[in-house]
Amino acid sequence: MNGLLASGLLVASTLVAVTDSAVVVTGTAVTVGAGSALAAGALAVGAVAIGAKVIALKAKRLRGKRQAPDCVSFDNPETYFALAANGDFLDCGRRFVCELEATPEENLASEELLIRNLFGRGFISTNGSAGNYYAEAAAIGAANGAGACVDAFSKCPFDRKTLFLAYQEAQTAQ
Repeated sequence: MNGLLASGLLVASTLVAVTDSAVVVTGTAVTVGAGSALAAGALAVGAVAIGAKVIALKAKRLRGKRQAPDCVSFDNPETYFALAANGDFLDCGRRFVCELEATPEENLASEELLIRNLFGRGFISTNGSAGNYYAEAAAIGAANGAGACVDAFSKCPFDRKTLFLAYQEAQTAQ
């Protein structure tokens, strides 16, 4: 099975499991456990990372090569961005992308650089697309710094480093 397909299915199935167990509604209040929120944030980061890798792989492919169409297109990065956006109920994925853009390049891991370069100043997307959802977060970080990311995405209690560590732990657990 294609590695990206397997990763995509893992992200999708885990997002469903996390969102089923993470939110508790009592009257008018909504409660989310810190562990569930961190797991959901890490999954959003993972889905965004997979989308970034898909774009990088597509850029390397040779043109003119014919392929049979897939039933579900897992080489469409928008699929992964939509998965990330739909599971990002605390905006942790957006805060992560925002803080990446506000962080000096020498302080970022290679996977973080891949995501940052994807949503950076040259990113082109359609308004209302899931990719644009994250590009807007990157623009906030680029223009206003990490402090603005904390303010703009205040529902997320985790910073970039915490989210990235959770993402790495999830990767090694596979």
